[in-house]
Amino acid sequence: MGKNPGKKLIITIDGPSGAGKSTLARMLSKTLGYVYLDTGAMYRGIAYAFGDRDAEAPVEEFLDNLDIRFDFTGDTKVFLADSDISGEIRTPDISSRASILSQKSSVRQYLTKIQRGIGRDGGVVLEGRDTGSVVFPYADIKFYLDADPGERAQRRHLEFKSKGMDTGLTEVKNDMLKRDKNDSERSIAPLIIPEGAVFVDTTGVDIQGVLAILLRHVREKERQ
Repeated sequence: MGKNPGKKLIITIDGPSGAGKSTLARMLSKTLGYVYLDTGAMYRGIAYAFGDRDAEAPVEEFLDNLDIRFDFTGDTKVFLADSDISGEIRTPDISSRASILSQKSSVRQYLTKIQRGIGRDGGVVLEGRDTGSVVFPYADIKFYLDADPGERAQRRHLEFKSKGMDTGLTEVKNDMLKRDKNDSERSIAPLIIPEGAVFVDTTGVDIQGVLAILLRHVREKERQ
């Protein structure tokens, strides 16, 4: 038995698109009985609400009047006013908009405050692009997942296809690489390997295999 058998951990999983973050965070949180916090869905929700406004337009007033709500008690749900937009935010277009808006400090501050409020007491698995570097740099365990770009693009392509989106593999890969570049080069909270993170290459490894790796590190932390 560990020294703190009742302690609930803060676990972060960062990495680029298609590395398996969402699936693994969902599976890990379910195994541990933790809350799964999909930070990407939060940025997508903001992007959906922002709509076709000029990306260079100020967003402070927009955020002050934004009626958006996130529900992480089961499958991630995003509500704009009273409308469930959880399905509408999972498109390549919204992903691109979210990547652009995530470069705005006011948007990051708005969502980081919410994320910290949800996860501060532990018992949470957060996944995104800055959860271990910015949101919870003091997390109990930080993971960084990555994979070969071709494999990541194939995974994302199959994901879109399963949702009835007719997006070609080449287009998916180009959009993914563009977002990787934007997220890695942005001046605010860039996509990086957080200090002290466990790097996991998921190339050629099935989901259960990666989950076993993550769980091994979690169990080791629980025994400390």
